[in-house]
This record gives sequence, C-alpha cells and structure tokens, in this order.
Amino acid sequence: MEAPSVGRIVHYVLRDGRSAGEHRPAIIVRVWEPEAGYVNLQVLTDGANDGAEAGSGMIWATSVFPDEQFQGPGTWHWPERV
Repeated sequence: MEAPSVGRIVHYVLRDGRSAGEHRPAIIVRVWEPEAGYVNLQVLTDGANDGAEAGSGMIWATSVFPDEQFQGPGTWHWPERV
C-alpha cells in the first residue's frame, strides 16, 4: 500500500447514521503511524443527508486505519479508479 501523507484525498467509509457504509471523500490532516496507515481525517459529507453528526458538512475522524480489501465502516482506502 502507498504510504499516506498530509493533504492526500482518500475515501472514508461512514460507520453510522442513515448513510452507514457509504464512501465519502476525506482529506488526511495527520499521519500517526505511516507504516500502519493510521491517520486523522476531515471527512466531507452530504450534510444532513448523512445524519445529525454530519449536519455541518464535515466529520472529524481520528485514528482511522486503512482497509483496502474489505472497506469496513470507520476505515479509509484510496479512491477507486473509474
């Protein structure tokens, strides 16, 4: 896996609310463990459509680990190529 770095855009999998399991774009704001891929993210949401927590349009997601294979809730992965 490519090492994460500050400023990169990734996909975050929402962990709860009405949009749980859906992917949202996120910007890496801090890398905790580059080798393990643990990061802090600022997640861009679809506002209130993603639930009360996302009403402001952003969610802080801290100590998030990568999950390229299963893309489970509360994880991040590199954007899919289309």
